[in-house]
Amino acid sequence: MKMKPHFYNLRSRLGLTNVPYRQKSLNFGVEKGGDAVLSKEFLQNFHGAVVDEFDFSKPEETSKKNYYDILAKELKGAKNLILDSLSEDETAVALGGDNSISFSPLAAMLERYKPNRVGYVRIDSHPDMNSIKVSPSGNFHGMWMRPFVDDFEEKKISNLIKNKLTLYQLLFIGNLDIDSGEKEFFTGKSTVFSPGYLRENKESALMNLEQFANIYEHIYLGIDIDGFDASIAPATGIPAKSGLLLTDVQEVFEKVKEQLVCVDLVEVNPEKKGAAQTVKLAQTILLSLLR
Repeated sequence: MKMKPHFYNLRSRLGLTNVPYRQKSLNFGVEKGGDAVLSKEFLQNFHGAVVDEFDFSKPEETSKKNYYDILAKELKGAKNLILDSLSEDETAVALGGDNSISFSPLAAMLERYKPNRVGYVRIDSHPDMNSIKVSPSGNFHGMWMRPFVDDFEEKKISNLIKNKLTLYQLLFIGNLDIDSGEKEFFTGKSTVFSPGYLRENKESALMNLEQFANIYEHIYLGIDIDGFDASIAPATGIPAKSGLLLTDVQEVFEKVKEQLVCVDLVEVNPEKKGAAQTVKLAQTILLSLLR
């Protein structure tokens, strides 16, 4: 039986202390993504919808000296909010915010369920597995996944994760732009479906996805809207070139939706050009997964 959604609006751009790699400006406005997606009209699709909220500090008001102390405290606060409020008959649906908000719901699910029974599927254009040492931008939003699968330099962050994943429990869907410091660590160790592979080998890809999902009792689905092509998701930090179309993943959603224990959807920026189109895409995705 499908569980009812419990929404978490995690307002944050705390993972963006510097201009993102190869970009010209900070992604101001991304912290309002959850507010835009969780409109009154959208929530009417879910009888008695529950929405909990958590506000992260603004990076410009956070000193570099205390940054990781504050980040760890607030990631823990968001994680505990989910653990303390999520009922057994609910699926957590976390919206943000820059991609670093994904840390809290994933950490919560790995405490709530046996970690070897959780399969992780992510739609994204980036694996977000930089370490502090190799990160080209120094932004945590490009590192947040690393502590779940490896050691991480800041123990305040890694200590928040009680149970880790292996790289083999991860399946990525998207046209991944892998930073040089991630390549040796990540490449060849997790399953990756590119948009081209999905389109040219749909039957094989869906069979492989089903085999992956059948290994696990629970599925965590992470969605960075920048995994979708810029033509349909322009209002995000780094719009994707040759990204996914909704038709590429609709059957993917059908394969995993009954096992979902958590969905996160991040990087929608309602202050960028094309916001209405991007918000609509995010809402369509959630409706297809949750109804």
